[in-house]
Amino acid sequence: MSYLRISETKVSSLKIIHYEHINYLGRLHGGVMLNFLVDTGMMSAIRVAKGLAVIASLDDVIFKKPISLGDNIAVEAEAEYVGNSSVEVSMRALRDEETLVEATGTYVKIDDLFKPIIIENKLIADTEEEKRRMEKAIQRRNERQRDIKDRVKKKFDITDPTEGLRYRLSSKIFITPDMTYDGKIISAGKLLKAMDDLGGVLCGRYIKQSEPGTVVTVAVNRMSFYTPIRLGDIVEIRAGIIYVGNTSIETLINVIRIDPKTMMKEHITTGYFTYVRVDSTGKPIRVPSYTPETEVEKKYYEEVLRRKKLITTR
Repeated sequence: MSYLRISETKVSSLKIIHYEHINYLGRLHGGVMLNFLVDTGMMSAIRVAKGLAVIASLDDVIFKKPISLGDNIAVEAEAEYVGNSSVEVSMRALRDEETLVEATGTYVKIDDLFKPIIIENKLIADTEEEKRRMEKAIQRRNERQRDIKDRVKKKFDITDPTEGLRYRLSSKIFITPDMTYDGKIISAGKLLKAMDDLGGVLCGRYIKQSEPGTVVTVAVNRMSFYTPIRLGDIVEIRAGIIYVGNTSIETLINVIRIDPKTMMKEHITTGYFTYVRVDSTGKPIRVPSYTPETEVEKKYYEEVLRRKKLITTR
């Protein structure tokens, strides 16, 4: 066993925001930022794992400030705790000293058969701040393990959680080599971007894109990844609106993997993406009012209210 200092795991990826990264208002697509974050986080995890490490969970992602065409940003990642085969990583995007986006996630070291394997390195916290960060990382890990104790059951739960919602969309994509890290397994960043794109399309249809304004991603709630997606797989993404506030819309987004040889399906992940409607200046504006009508809509609506209350009382 060997040891690394937390500071030795830091990775910084410098980005210039180009036209292909932005929406028609000149703002960075949320899905592109998710791609930046998880890829940089993976590089930090690889430093610790000394081998391929893929994302196993993405905790709450908070978009704090808008990012525009031409901005120079630094996407940073640093490992904070190492388990048997997993690495807890914090990620953030900065413009100069200003924090734009923050997130945390877990990466798992895998072998050629995509099975978890032991990580030999452990981390050392040198400062009081690093010790506090390590303690928080351990707490996140423990909470997550309680949440996914039935991960095997969830892996095979392929029911459509958007069924019963009036505002829903689904889309299928075929996994080509350019969507993978190594020609074998999908890039988590590209999957997250596809999820974010579908959620954005759904919200755009809800507000009717012919009217002023568009939607931007402001948050992604905790999600776990139950099984890898491989080259040649078919992926079905299902999105539904579950909550609407004054200027925000929350969507549930579910991903299913389909093996093209056997047509067997597996549950990849389910997450909650929140969008805010903005005008041409980036100022939040009201969205059409929403009242849950179906039993499914009422259930989700109440769940969101409970979650928001929990967040505000932490």
